[in-house]
Amino acid sequence: MITKQLETVIEQYKITKTKNILYGTNIPMPNMVIPTGIKTYIRFDETEKYFFYFDEQGITIYPINGESSANIPWTQVENFQVKHISILGKMTIQTKEGTYQFQLNRFVLGCPWIKINTRYLEENHYFYQKK
Repeated sequence: MITKQLETVIEQYKITKTKNILYGTNIPMPNMVIPTGIKTYIRFDETEKYFFYFDEQGITIYPINGESSANIPWTQVENFQVKHISILGKMTIQTKEGTYQFQLNRFVLGCPWIKINTRYLEENHYFYQKK
């Protein structure tokens, strides 16, 4: 399913460098905690899924369930980090406007391209050149 969604995004936005794409989500934050006598219920924000495209100009974020995209040029990025936690990665993008955090999937069953693309982008430091 993820691969079909990726094919749709590639076709829709006419992406030619397909090794520059990763799959991930926002990091859902708790928005409600309800303690009861037996257990505590925690409600989280909705998880949104994205494709992230990295190149020399910046990062483009393609929401899977949307028709638009957002571009963050490297010139606006003050700090960029990717930390690896098992099969996940945590990406932090800091700009003057705010800090954005996402979870990158480094492995998904049936999607071998994710592992290949992750390795390629790690070798190229996600095209980020600290100014």
